[in-house]
This record gives sequence, C-alpha cells and structure tokens, in this order.
Amino acid sequence: MAEHGHDPERGARRAAVVSPRRSPAADRPPGTLLADPPSRLPGQPRTPGQPRTPGQLRTDGRPAGSTRPTGSAAPQERAARATGAPERSGAGRGGRNPALDGVRALAVLCVLVFHMDSLPGGYLGVDVFFVLSGFLITGQLLAERDRTGGVSLTRFYLRRAYRLLPAFWLLALVGLTAVVLPGIGTAGERTEFLDSLAASTLYLNNYFQVVRQSTGAGWLGHTWSLSLEEQFYLLWPLVLVALCRRPSLARRLPVVLLGGVAGVALWRNVLVTSGAPGTRTYFALDTRADALLVGCALAAWLRAARQGAAGEGGAALCWRRRLDRVGAVLPVAGPAALALLAVATVTAPSGWGQGSAWLSRGGYTVVALLAGALILTLEQGATTSWLFRALAARPLAWLGRVSYGFYLWHFPVVAHWGHDLTGALGRWPAVVVVGVISMALAATSYYLLELPIQRRRPAGPRPPRASPPRRQPALAGSRGSR
Repeated sequence: MAEHGHDPERGARRAAVVSPRRSPAADRPPGTLLADPPSRLPGQPRTPGQPRTPGQLRTDGRPAGSTRPTGSAAPQERAARATGAPERSGAGRGGRNPALDGVRALAVLCVLVFHMDSLPGGYLGVDVFFVLSGFLITGQLLAERDRTGGVSLTRFYLRRAYRLLPAFWLLALVGLTAVVLPGIGTAGERTEFLDSLAASTLYLNNYFQVVRQSTGAGWLGHTWSLSLEEQFYLLWPLVLVALCRRPSLARRLPVVLLGGVAGVALWRNVLVTSGAPGTRTYFALDTRADALLVGCALAAWLRAARQGAAGEGGAALCWRRRLDRVGAVLPVAGPAALALLAVATVTAPSGWGQGSAWLSRGGYTVVALLAGALILTLEQGATTSWLFRALAARPLAWLGRVSYGFYLWHFPVVAHWGHDLTGALGRWPAVVVVGVISMALAATSYYLLELPIQRRRPAGPRPPRASPPRRQPALAGSRGSR
C-alpha cells in the first residue's frame, strides 16, 4: 500500500488514498494484506489410507509405530494430556482454523478503511497479517520435515507460485489494459504503472517504494507487501533447514527466533536514531521481519510443545510445560490482545513525522506480539469461547479465505471510485460500497480463477511407504532354514 504521492497530471479521481476533505498525504505509511497459506498447524494428521513415514506423528501425538506407554511412562503421558487445552481449535486438530480466517478478514477490512481515510492506524493490519503468514508457513515447513524428514524447496516454491501469481497477473492485465493499451491514462500514469509493474514482477516493489513513492497509477502501489513476503518466502525455508540441521539450535528454535525478533527491532531503532527516513524502516524486509519472525517463533513453540506431549525429550517437555502455564491466562490474554490491537488502529499516527517514531522504535514489535498472543489463544483455547465463535463466524471466515483477492482489488477500487463515492454518499456509506465492490471482484477471482488453478496444481510425490519388517533368520534345523 505504498500510496504516497502522485503524478501531477493525475486528476482527483485517480488519487490513491481517498478523502472528501483532502488529497492523499505524501507521508502516510501504507498497510496491505498478503496471500494466505492454508490455516493448518504443523504436525497435521495424515489423510485416510496414507502410510506413515518414519518420524511422522500419529494422531494421538506419538511417533508412528509406537505403542501406548505402560508402567512409569503412562502417568507422565496422562499428566501431559490432562494439562492441555480443554478443547483446542480446529487447526489444533489438523483442520482449517476458521477463527484465523476471521482475524485475516478483520485485518484486511482495517486496511480498506485506512485507505478510505477513516482509520488512521488501519495499516497495522499488515503487521497482523505478517505474523499470520510467518506462523502458517513455518508450521507447514516444520510439519513436512517431521513427516518426511526433509523439506522440498521445489514443491514449496511451486505452491507459492500457484497461490500468488494467478490473481496478481489478472490484476496486472486489467491495469495494463486500462492504463497503457488504449492510451486512456496520461503519459505520467503510463510510466508510473509500467515502473511499478516491473518492480512488482521482480518482487522488489517494497525497495522501489523506499527509493521513490509510487501508487502504480492507482493499481500496483500496494504490492510492496507482496514483494516483502516473497523475499521472506525465498529466504526463510533455507534458513529454517539450516537451523534444524544443528541439534543445539533445533532444540532451542523458539528462543533463536525470538532473538531474531529482538535483533530486527534493535536494527530498526538504530536506523531511526541515525536519521533514516520512515520509508526505509517501513518497507524494507530487514526492518519489518520482526512481525514475520514472531509468527515463526510461535509455530516453532507449538511444535516443540507437541513433541513434549509425545515424550520426545527433556527440552521439548520444557516447552510443553511453558505452554501449559501460558494456557492458564489465554482466556484473558486473547481478548485483551484484540482490544489493544483495536485501540492501536484508532490511535496510531498516519504520517511519517515525529509522532510515528515510537512505532519504529518498538511499536511494530509490540503490535506483532499482540497479534501472536491472539493467534495463540485461537489455536490453544476452547472452540466454545466467545472469542473463537465470534471470529469464526461464517461471513468473517469467508472473507478471510478470499482476502488475498480482496486486498488486490480494493486498492484500485478506492483509487478510482472512492473519492466520487465519498462525495456522493458520505464517508461510511462509501466505505461499505467500496467493500462490497471489492468483495464481488475478490469472489470472482477466487472462484473462477484461483480455485480452478489450485485444483490443477501438480500433486507432490506421495510419502514413501514404510518398509516391511525384515524377516528374522530361521533357527538352524528348522523348516524355515531350508
């Protein structure tokens, strides 16, 4: 959502951020939403008929092929299971967690209202989405490693391409047709669009925004966050595999990742102190990775806790005990985190000035930690809680599933129609109309383009079948020895 500044030849109808009172501020920190991986936890159970591979966990939390513990081990397992959450969320059982889809929907709605100049801190929705992305992607990678003993980078990158590229290229094609081919746009708009298209295609739009603020003629300015996330997708699987190959680091993976969070926050603070502009600290991967790493650390923690419940070592059991202690406060921590996030979206500054320095000095990290607390509550808390039921409501869960397309399309809708709708209907009715139009476009993209392509995605190789037990050599003199 890097929508700061515009070409002087563009009329008021082409403004990137809409307000009935003023033109878009050239120093507003934009927010955006990202493509969503399926909401599944690491260690999800196998599908019926799928053979277990070495190291894969059973649905009861024990390694494949193990038997129920007896003797002194049985009380330990019963104690670990007794201290768990009373009724864990859908994702905790290996299914899609509709409450996380609800969180994603609220985040993208905050971004929409921000772009309509009606929620000053709505861009913080992007931080929530970064945490979700880090959590879900890391969960998938760790689950694959536990299930198969390794991570297929080729399949991972292929899944990301099938998920992200179709909807993006549809938006780019429509924008190219509207701005460049018929010659409808001005020369400045055509140049701006083509420059943004090149940066977005190379997934460098976030650093392009650092150098030169651009809305992409009202079509592609918001793709900076897609670029940032793709840079994360490119690097993080390699880093995770390297960390997991070191047993000492693998056992302490949540702590290692939290150390990364602290390092990014410190580096961002150093840049602010040295006088770096707000665009540098807002758009760059090295200064925004703390939100992604919070989600990564959360996924690593839950995976370690599950291993502790399965009796897989002292370090894992410590992580399980820590999770049990935190679980006691989740019924209060989750709603409190959501309330504080709501307050932040109302009170956060909307400019790059001195008033926003506290965000770069640690505020973004605090927002990410609050989002992590909310996600943890929805993963480990009871599905019967009011918070889970409210966020898992069908309208919110549906919007969360199509939020990628909603984000892609809401920006040009706001840029080209938002100002006129606000003048004709008033601010909040215009927000509703823009939201409805964006939902319709997102649903069209999702059901007619994204889902059909997802169904045609090549299936990965099946996990290898477990080798049959080797026959023991027959005793000498028996019939089997002949």
